[in-house]
Amino acid sequence: MLDSAVVAVLAPFQRSGRIDLAALTDYLQLLASAGVGTILVNGTSGEFAGLTADERRSVIEHCRGEWAGTVIAHVGATAVADVRAAARHAQEHADAVAVIAPYFFAAAPESGVEQFFRQAMTGIALPWLVYNFPRHTGNPVSPAVVARLAGEFPQLVGIKDSGKDLAVARAYKSGCPRLAVLVGDDRAAARLAELGFDGVVTGAGGPVAELPVTITAAATAGDEASASSWQRVFDTYSDTRKVMGLSDIAFAKAAAATRLPGFPQEVRAPLTGVDEQQRTRIERFLRSETLPAIDALRAGTPY
Repeated sequence: MLDSAVVAVLAPFQRSGRIDLAALTDYLQLLASAGVGTILVNGTSGEFAGLTADERRSVIEHCRGEWAGTVIAHVGATAVADVRAAARHAQEHADAVAVIAPYFFAAAPESGVEQFFRQAMTGIALPWLVYNFPRHTGNPVSPAVVARLAGEFPQLVGIKDSGKDLAVARAYKSGCPRLAVLVGDDRAAARLAELGFDGVVTGAGGPVAELPVTITAAATAGDEASASSWQRVFDTYSDTRKVMGLSDIAFAKAAAATRLPGFPQEVRAPLTGVDEQQRTRIERFLRSETLPAIDALRAGTPY
């Protein structure tokens, strides 16, 4: 059900602050044309923590109507009842759900984190993924917790791991080999076979999704030379993003606007968006470096 390159969808906002569903459709079409088969909706890149419950529902419903592939709906929240309500809604509109670890009460006991997931997902029939992002939640999800949950809940099909600790990611896989381990690390795409993981989830890479799609396909097919070659192009994109001093979300929206003229670049507080100088720098970089590579990729010519 899950592709090896999953894209976490951005949430475009109009100047009024409302979600721009027309721009969201354009973005989904860009992803589809890039060969993306699975999207994650209302994840970190979708600014879920800044959306209301109604907005999150509307985004899921819109994506389901516009996306022919697999839809993973992130339904994480701080209250178990809110997770369950969002998961019940997702059962009507998504193919799977993802649930981030509880946040705000950082450094919670491992038993409490485990109980949170158990209470949240009991009775939810959809396939689901545990979402580990300790830098944001303050609560890592240990491999032992994931293994116990997997033994109790057959609908647990994988983990979206943004912890960037390869030892932990490997322990998820060794502790329960049937689970799909999807890492939130753009630099790991070419190493999937070596690392033993099943795929990557990218948010910032969505505007250039042809790259992770091609890299992971080559990696899983054993074409190391091709995977490494396109990984170098993707790494240059990531390097530029990192030195800009922007949030991944702000950078990705500016990059999306380069490919989709008029795509909204607003973000919600406490995030801040790009200024004109940053926007111009991102556009020039993409047009001189990344987009020519993507054109060559699409044409099947060396780059």
